[in-house]
Amino acid sequence: MFNIYNRRYVGNKNKLMEWISKLLKENCEGESFFDVFAGTGSVTNYELNNYKTFYINDFLYSNEVIFKGFFSKDKYNKTVINSYYKKYNSLKSENLEDNYFSINFGGKFFSNNDAKIIGFIREDLKVLQSENIINEKEFSILLSSLIFSMDRIANTCGHYDSYMKKQNIRSEFKFELINPCNITNKNINIFREDSNQLASKIKADIAFIDPPYNSRQYSRFYHVLENVTKWEKPELFGVAMKPREENMSDYCKNRAPDAFKDLIDKLNVKYIAVTYNNTYTSKSSSSKNKITLEQIEEILKEKGETKIFQKEYKAFTTGKTELTGHKEYLFITKVNNLSVVKKKKDKPVRSPLFYVGDKYKLVSQLKKLFPDQIDNYYEPFCGGGSSFINTVANNYFLNDIDSNVIRIHNFLGEYANKDSEFFDQIFRYIDKYGLSCSFKGVLVPNEMKMQYKKTYYSHYNKQSYLNLRDDFNNNQQNDFLLYLLLIYGFNHMIRFNSKGEFNLPVGNVDFNKNVYNSLNSYFYFRRINNCNFYNNDYLEFLNKKIFKENDFIYFDPPYLISSSEYNKLWNEDKEKELYNCLDKLNDMGVKWAITNLLNHRGKTNEILLLWMKKYVCYNIESNYISFNDNTIKSDSKEVYVTNYVKSKV
Repeated sequence: MFNIYNRRYVGNKNKLMEWISKLLKENCEGESFFDVFAGTGSVTNYELNNYKTFYINDFLYSNEVIFKGFFSKDKYNKTVINSYYKKYNSLKSENLEDNYFSINFGGKFFSNNDAKIIGFIREDLKVLQSENIINEKEFSILLSSLIFSMDRIANTCGHYDSYMKKQNIRSEFKFELINPCNITNKNINIFREDSNQLASKIKADIAFIDPPYNSRQYSRFYHVLENVTKWEKPELFGVAMKPREENMSDYCKNRAPDAFKDLIDKLNVKYIAVTYNNTYTSKSSSSKNKITLEQIEEILKEKGETKIFQKEYKAFTTGKTELTGHKEYLFITKVNNLSVVKKKKDKPVRSPLFYVGDKYKLVSQLKKLFPDQIDNYYEPFCGGGSSFINTVANNYFLNDIDSNVIRIHNFLGEYANKDSEFFDQIFRYIDKYGLSCSFKGVLVPNEMKMQYKKTYYSHYNKQSYLNLRDDFNNNQQNDFLLYLLLIYGFNHMIRFNSKGEFNLPVGNVDFNKNVYNSLNSYFYFRRINNCNFYNNDYLEFLNKKIFKENDFIYFDPPYLISSSEYNKLWNEDKEKELYNCLDKLNDMGVKWAITNLLNHRGKTNEILLLWMKKYVCYNIESNYISFNDNTIKSDSKEVYVTNYVKSKV
């Protein structure tokens, strides 16, 4: 019987697993293991006794069916499997007609006789599956057995990029069964997805990464196995009888460094283990790596503390390339919780709430004024969240008195690890209501754009938006509808009338690239950070907290002298109450800062002007936009007041 490691496969790590596993045990902790580029599956197989939960992924169809054959938890009937084992081993090629497989691959990768048997078995498995004579586990075991059996006798040097030129190819096919793994008490999750897209969906302790590094595309190297697995019988081309290109990896192209960095940024794990070999300087262009050791090291060190181990190892070659001094490297990174994407970006990340009073345009200034080191970050008036998602801290405690704002934050947080599910659902609702969606190319007709040059979105979406609003008011439990009302509504606001009905009119906006990007950034932030949300009065929120050294509170309250909707309940008494609270926090030695509007439309906040003289003040360069007419008020002056001094600003 075949074990999972009994395959000829480029980059197979089976012979290195004793060394790799020992280093993983010594440098990593956890119970869940994410095999990102699983290939043969031999890494997961070797580690089965060391972890409880496994996420195993590869983008080849043949590898996916092999994973299901060896690792799937589904039940199967051994008697059924053995009956087909006997049937397929009793086949005689002279009794079989030529078929798709023998016509294309006979006399090349296999003898004509063996190719006829392989093609017959595959066609038989198709019938058994389509007529539900065997279940998925049984199908996967039998197809995997066929793949292993044919691969063992293939007329190749280990892959299917070419075949050996021979006068007579021996007929030696024998159908042998695979030996499924013992997965008792193990949680196995199998995927066939683009690794960079899957990375953001999985939360695990350890990610093991063994991507392709050179220009050899695995979908082309193993095209015969992919053909047999998919069994779509495509038209084939060239000497090697390959189908048209599909499933091509960026890791085999010059974009490999960017793809690798994107993957590492998206991972939600505690440890990252990366294998690499030093074929970068190979004379063969196809063997030469598309990403250097130095690039990998630099990218991983941005993510956390990184150790590098190395071992001499004989490289795979086709016989044409001599590689001397070959080494295998293993990078192990302990992820730093503070290594969020925004830490390395100059450009701020915007909240997907696009909320009134949002500090997105001031973030670059605020980050320079915030403390250099923050343990617990508190924000009593968090609003849309552009402040906290651009701040690096160990923990986040976030409050707002508006229950609907907190509701949306909690709703989005629930989909932080299910972002694909979120987007599928949100786009279904957009399609259902017939709203424009410039992100997906559902655009407003040019005739309407010409007729309503500045307000064409509102004219196009008005009735659809009203239908959406009516449905939400009939069922206010649907968070997707509430979020869409926020995105498509006037000024991205949330407003309910005295009857409790959402009553904002349609806005001149739609779901665009900025909304999509802000949602992805927000999901990533929530995946890797500990965020705690509260819906209290700010004093109630603060009174429940015990503050420690390196804690920081950022206040962005309603502005007393502006006329925004959310400022209407704020008055001079509340203004004085807030400053009294800040004085008490100062006496307690708690670091804080507050942004507020000092001058606006000829008015001055006299309470603020008098109070802030006790503390350190900085002017903020803001283009304050009027809520009423969306115009920029040049006479507005915003200030940042704090009880600490920054050495460098």
